[in-house]
Order: sequence, then structure tokens, then C-alpha cells
Amino acid sequence: MVYSYWSIGYQGEGDTDMKKKRTIVETLRDIEEDVVNVVIRHIRNRTLHRHLLLSTDTISPAYKKEIKEYWGKFNVRINTDWHKFYSSRTKLYDVRYIPEDLHIAKIDKYYNDKSLSRGVDDKNYYSLWFPNIKKPRIVVRKINGLYYDEGFTLLDQVEVIALCQGYEELIVKPAIGSGNGQGIDFWKRSQGTSELERIIFDGVDDLTVQEILEQHEELEKVHHNSINTIRIMSLLLGEKVHIVSSVLRMGTGESRVDNLIAGGLACGIKENGQLKDIAYSFFGVKYDRHPQGFVFADGIVPSFDQIKKIIMEEHMKLAHFRLISWDFSVDKEGNPVLIEMNLREGATRLHQLNNGPLFGNLTEEVLSEVFLK
Repeated sequence: MVYSYWSIGYQGEGDTDMKKKRTIVETLRDIEEDVVNVVIRHIRNRTLHRHLLLSTDTISPAYKKEIKEYWGKFNVRINTDWHKFYSSRTKLYDVRYIPEDLHIAKIDKYYNDKSLSRGVDDKNYYSLWFPNIKKPRIVVRKINGLYYDEGFTLLDQVEVIALCQGYEELIVKPAIGSGNGQGIDFWKRSQGTSELERIIFDGVDDLTVQEILEQHEELEKVHHNSINTIRIMSLLLGEKVHIVSSVLRMGTGESRVDNLIAGGLACGIKENGQLKDIAYSFFGVKYDRHPQGFVFADGIVPSFDQIKKIIMEEHMKLAHFRLISWDFSVDKEGNPVLIEMNLREGATRLHQLNNGPLFGNLTEEVLSEVFLK
């Protein structure tokens, strides 16, 4: 549902009429936004009740009262079932947990300009946005149905295939909106060109074809079938970038992706880069070791301080997106490698299960800005 001024007015009207029309447009947009937020919150809460909460989960009346009193300070009516979920899994009873429905419908929208995110968060342009950060090598870019090499020289389809055949294996992923690992394909030369043509030419209009990254041995030993990524959420608040929460995502079994919805796990990262003792699945199932045997507490994230330094420097330039989720890996030589950034609707569950309330000691400042400003 999109409204524009010219859909309800015409050129030549007086200033008073024009102001009235603009007021109507703004009112309609506000109504549309309210409806969308109601739908978002309904969907998230339905997921909570159908797939996350267990019949054995409980919440005490005292804790429930404390939660409502805390959030009442910010004029927010809270669904305490998200607190029931988190506290039942972690045994940490904190009023500051951010309900997932509220985060997506209100907080994320406040901090991030959704209208700009699609263009900025295009992996084909990371080389322009972040020229000083290492990224997976791009073999072919598909941008709005056109094909380019790494240096943005236009290619025809014959040249695309010729470039790709120079590699033993490639990963092909959507350049825009590849959340949850959806739409990712792996191609091996042994599969032949017909399969490659299907993946690239019959795929979406925006793709990136990349060389397979060789990850650092510390990440490789966690789960060798997938590229295991460091997910860090950062917040631009008060002219400073804060590292809000950090986890290591890892694949399981034969999976080649580390996304939680695809069966992956996430484990919290301590300040010194060491992994915490336990990890959680998408549904909040707790693991004290990886299904393939790795002991989480034995893990260390290489170049962790360097990754955080990069994020704090780069986020400062992205003022339209004040809450960003970054995915980094580390190559064999120890260099941080930017995999992708998420400029809206960054996942909160994997952070709060592993590290507690998303914004920690910044919670009151965040909620005051979003709901009381």
C-alpha cells in the first residue's frame, strides 16, 4: 500500500490545500505503519507460542510484575512470554530482555532506515563501501540481471561461464537479502556447465559468485563443513559505536552453512575472544558441546579484537543504520573477512540466549530514546 502526494492532488493547488494533502498522506502512512507493526508482532508471538515455548516453561507472578513495572516506565505494554522463554532456557531472570516482536516492530525500525537498506546492503557493492576490509573474492557479479567481473567490467554469458570454469568450486548467493542462508548454492566443476548456467542465469537478478574461503584453523576445528562466522551487533549511540553482543555461529552435521534456521548453533563470545561453555539452537535447545564433539570452552575466536576495531570504525560512517549485525570470518592467515552485514531485523534470539539482555547496561538509554523521545 503506497501513497504519494500526486495520487490525491494535482499541480497548481494553493499552499493550504497542498498542506492538507500532505497531512492526509502522512496520516495514511502512519496508519499503514501501525497496521504493519501489528501484523509483525502477531507473527512473532505466534512463532513464540507454536515453536519456542514448552508446556514446562513458567514465569512467577513476582517476576512478571517486575517486568511490567520496568517496561511501564517507558510507556510500553509488554508481552512477558518472551521473558518466560529466555529465563526458562538460561535461568537468568532479567527484566531487560527485549521481546522479539517489539524489537522488529519498533526498535529496529527506529534505528534503521529500511527504505535505504536494500541498496546499501548489496554484497556486490561491499568493495565500494568497504575498500579497506578484506572480503571473499568475487568472480562474477550479477546486478539487476547484468553480469560483471570483480572490477565491474560488463560480461556476456559466455565470458561468465569461462571465468567460473577457472575454479574448482564456487559459492553463489543472493547479493541482496540472503538471510538465514536461503538461496545459497555451491557449484563444483565436476557438475558441469549446465548446472552452473541454471544457478546463475536462471537465478535471481542480483547474485554474487565467490571463491570458497579457507577459514582459520581455530574456526575450522569447530565444524569443518561450514564457514563459521562471528556475528557481532553494534549500536551507534551518543556519537559512539558500542559492541552490543557477540556470538560464534557454526554449522552442524553435513551442513555447509552456519545459519541457526538451517540447524546451526550459536555460542557466546567473551571479551577476550574465548567461547562460553554452552551454545543454543534456533529453538533454544542448550548444548554443552558440539554434536560432532567440539568442546565450546576450548574454542577461541582469532583476531577478535581486530574485528571489533573494524566494526567500530566502519559503523561510524553508516548513520542511517544505527543498529547493525555484522558477519565476519577469519582466513587462514588470521585476516578478518567481512561476509555480510544486516541493516535491518538483525536476529536477537541468538544473542539473548547466549549473552543475556541484548542492550545490557545500555537498555534504559535505548528504551528512553525509542519510546520516550
